[in-house]
Amino acid sequence: MESESARIMAGMAEVTAEKLQQYLHISGDDLKRVRSLGNVVEQDIPQIIEAFYDEILGDEDSLAVFTGGEGQIARQKQVFTNWMKGLFDVTIDGHYFKSRVAIGESHVKARVPQHFMVTGVHTVWREVERRVRATRMKDANKVLESFHKLLMLELALMLESYKDSYSERIRKKERSAVEERLTRTEHLAEIGQLAASLAHEIKNPLAGISGAIQIMRDAMRYDDPHRTIISEILGQIKRLDETVKDLLQYAKPLPPRKSVFFMDETVHRVLKVLRGEPSLKNVPVDFECHETDLDVFADRAQVEQLLINLLLNAAHACEEKGRIQLTLRREDGFVRLAVRDFGKGMSEETRQEAFEAFFTTKAKGTGLGLPICRRIAEEHDGWIELESVLGEGTTATVQWPCGAPAETREEST
Repeated sequence: MESESARIMAGMAEVTAEKLQQYLHISGDDLKRVRSLGNVVEQDIPQIIEAFYDEILGDEDSLAVFTGGEGQIARQKQVFTNWMKGLFDVTIDGHYFKSRVAIGESHVKARVPQHFMVTGVHTVWREVERRVRATRMKDANKVLESFHKLLMLELALMLESYKDSYSERIRKKERSAVEERLTRTEHLAEIGQLAASLAHEIKNPLAGISGAIQIMRDAMRYDDPHRTIISEILGQIKRLDETVKDLLQYAKPLPPRKSVFFMDETVHRVLKVLRGEPSLKNVPVDFECHETDLDVFADRAQVEQLLINLLLNAAHACEEKGRIQLTLRREDGFVRLAVRDFGKGMSEETRQEAFEAFFTTKAKGTGLGLPICRRIAEEHDGWIELESVLGEGTTATVQWPCGAPAETREEST
């Protein structure tokens, strides 16, 4: 049974053939002249086919096509013979269109390079012309002109099959990608709802536990040996609280509250805040700003969170042995912030998954830092990307529009 795609391709080929037939001005007289060639060259068809195969078998690409050895070549020669014999008795109708589509599809499935089609048609033309000239056939020029028109139509139709096949492959890939994105989006939405529910359930009891533990600690003597244990418990509670906050922000993010502020001042403030962060104590941060008073229109708190996440990620990647390079510049109306670490880097597979929710390579990570960063960047009409070389380090680059409408401008505080 003929497939839907085959019917569509045949219909497209029919439309294309009709247009080409009009452009090439192929008439009934042309087809009569082509038929008259049959008696002249039919006996030479085997030699013409051998000339074609002698030419292409010297091409390295042939090795990737004719993997079946002499048996495959013999079968292809028979197909070529049938096609050539059919050339001299062509009727341009629906059957003709479908047969040419079938030829093109078989070449596509066999992964025959397109230039083989051009080489084959050129070889047929060259050999037929030489034989016609040698026989001094009556009206040779007109006959050859008609034959050339038909060969061009044949070639165009066969190559059209390549285009249709490639287009169908691209459509399938696009459909697959869209379906994958929809599935992932639905999955993340479900996870987000669950995460938000759990976070709300955990948040209040966690605050109560933290308060109770602090009261117990405050009631202890400073030299009580259990104070160390209590401090460790409070540290773990703090870690849980931060995880809950990440879950809530990822599941139910607040819309950005934008205002105008100076980005370079914000970077300096974040670096000052992180100065006491344990993971950054032994990792030097070099900040390079190409201009001062670089104003942006954004949510200051969200931008600060994005920067903190990127700097902490960079510090963890350095493992207290590398350094971080922070660059801020204005380019073509955009603010570009790059955080580069000279740490362990990541594999290409890890880089591609880095923005997936809950994906992490850190023992204590939630896998939400980079997804939150991407969301912040996108909600500010920007983007974020990662570049990484395993063993050399990673660069996270964020870009979003700078400046703001005149009526929204206000001095940085």
